[in-house]
Amino acid sequence: MARAGRTSWRGLRWARRVTQIASAALFLALIAATASLTGSGFDAATSATVPYPVEAFLDIDPFIGALVVLSTGAIPGALVFGGIVLALALLLGRAFCGWICPFGAMHHGISEAPPGRPAAARIAANRPRAYQKMKYVVLAVSLVAAICGSAIGGLLDPISLATRGVSLTVVPFVNYALGGALEAGAGSGVGALQGASDALYEATSGVAVYQRGFLVVGGVLVAIVFVAALVANRWIPRFFCRGVCPLGAMLGTAGRFGVLALVKDAEACDGCGQCQVHCSQAAGPKPGEAWLRAECDLCLNCVAACPKGAIRFGLAGRKTDEKSAPDVGRRQVIAGAALGAAIVPILRTGTLTSPIGRPDPACIRPPGAVDEEEFLARCVRCGQCMKICPNNALHPALDEAGIEGLWTPVLVPKVGYCEPTCTLCTQVCPTAAIRRVREDEKTGKNGAPMVRIGTAFFDQGRCLPWAMGVPCTVCEEFCPTSPKAITTRETEVVVEGRTAVLKVPFVDPRLCNGCGACEHVCPVRDRAAVRVTSAGETRSPRSQLLLGGGDPTAGRKHGS
Repeated sequence: MARAGRTSWRGLRWARRVTQIASAALFLALIAATASLTGSGFDAATSATVPYPVEAFLDIDPFIGALVVLSTGAIPGALVFGGIVLALALLLGRAFCGWICPFGAMHHGISEAPPGRPAAARIAANRPRAYQKMKYVVLAVSLVAAICGSAIGGLLDPISLATRGVSLTVVPFVNYALGGALEAGAGSGVGALQGASDALYEATSGVAVYQRGFLVVGGVLVAIVFVAALVANRWIPRFFCRGVCPLGAMLGTAGRFGVLALVKDAEACDGCGQCQVHCSQAAGPKPGEAWLRAECDLCLNCVAACPKGAIRFGLAGRKTDEKSAPDVGRRQVIAGAALGAAIVPILRTGTLTSPIGRPDPACIRPPGAVDEEEFLARCVRCGQCMKICPNNALHPALDEAGIEGLWTPVLVPKVGYCEPTCTLCTQVCPTAAIRRVREDEKTGKNGAPMVRIGTAFFDQGRCLPWAMGVPCTVCEEFCPTSPKAITTRETEVVVEGRTAVLKVPFVDPRLCNGCGACEHVCPVRDRAAVRVTSAGETRSPRSQLLLGGGDPTAGRKHGS
């Protein structure tokens, strides 16, 4: 009887494993699916619409939905799917964590990967610990901060963390390593190796190999956190899920009255400890101990491993030994809520490099971004916009947007520029922090006001024609707007006592959209002679430059 039951639980455990693998594969496929739209594969004619629901996993994340609802009082339509996951949690607790979550699947896989640890060490690592309470404090901080107007809790959301971690760490690394290897093979001079390299390039071009730049500082920090979260599983299985994940805390809290319970038979238990060896969430599966419902992710490892059939899942209400409420104290939750209430005004005082209230020159947001305060209330730092940018122009902020804006997207013209006809980043934002923008709206065609993300300024002390009398018209030639925002005029320039007539560049701020192409191509490499700042961005009345002297519709639109 025990053997038959164990076989049945093993079958369900395999079903869970297959579901996890399929979920993680779908998650990675959605990230790779848009690779062909970026880099050298970008084509404005075929990129008007993103053909895949790349933000699907973010849409079903109830924690993200809660942050946006609390911070804005509204919820973007797609995020209502998170309500379905939350409703399922009322019945099945943290089953989403154990079966669906792609980040959870990564943690689970690394935790179970060989070489395994001795049974005694695994039992010790899988005992309930005090650090597991931390995720409830993270949840309290995040939700109260959202009520105060900030979606900063998105930093630790597992779907956001996995999306930006894979997109901004794994993909660039694979692209760099594989691209370099193929390039070396193609240039090796060995016929067979060259042929194989060419064939592999054709097979992977647009999927694993496409034009991407190096990480900026904010991206390096993303990589460090992402890798550290995964490596920690080798010491404490699913450490992030157990101790940090606010989504797990939310689902565990919602599932305290779930329909399933772990039923234990202490008399049948021989104390072998196999349930503790294989417990993925330190949920106390051993008979004689309290089962922690809010911690269990229904992985079924314990019931599949029990040789005596001493534990099994059954309907709640049967005799069981459990602790249904989250194992956290009221004082800890109150302290977390107080921290959440205090952190937003502290970060926005201006003493911690907050950009709110004083436009930061380097805080250049993507086209379609809403005003900064609302942007920080909506952006969950998922990295979707950065991943899909065809020119690798968007990167996670470090301090450009203040500490509150850590890992929010900013344009870095030194690395890439905003393609004038591209609207990809405006199509993938799950929280409407970046609103949908049409190409004609972005470029100002058909009478629509042009979307500006900043303005270019010349540093005449570094510009080659202005400062050194050296002919240079690169910025004018590369300026992508029509008509050009940068033009040259023949001007008398005095250099070392000599007067010369040269073509020197000027910016027409009425035509400049702040795309950054001029800064990107400026031949003065260390610090460009033309630099783009957020001045003049159409999304904010605080950033207006022209005081009504430029685009007359801009001032009226924003009430300035």
